[in-house]
Amino acid sequence: MNTIDLVTQKIHLLPPKQQEEVLDFVEFLITKYQVDNSHKSAEQLAIERMKDLDDPDNPDKWETVVDIGDEIDEDALNEWLEKRGYKKTVSN
Repeated sequence: MNTIDLVTQKIHLLPPKQQEEVLDFVEFLITKYQVDNSHKSAEQLAIERMKDLDDPDNPDKWETVVDIGDEIDEDALNEWLEKRGYKKTVSN
């Protein structure tokens, strides 16, 4: 029996909460050993953010509302985007 079969067999013995922990650990290992994360699809990135939906400390992580006349701190916005891995391009 190979490792995948053994893990599959044993994970069924765990309660659902611990099964989720195993999944989180596997996802961590995948991320840790990926050579380049910049080629993730939009779908992969969205799925990774799904666990943030229930984040009570950051309820507006998924929605931004800007009213007409509100000032936007472009420097802070650009800094945040760069920290998230986005590259800034300027079009003429």
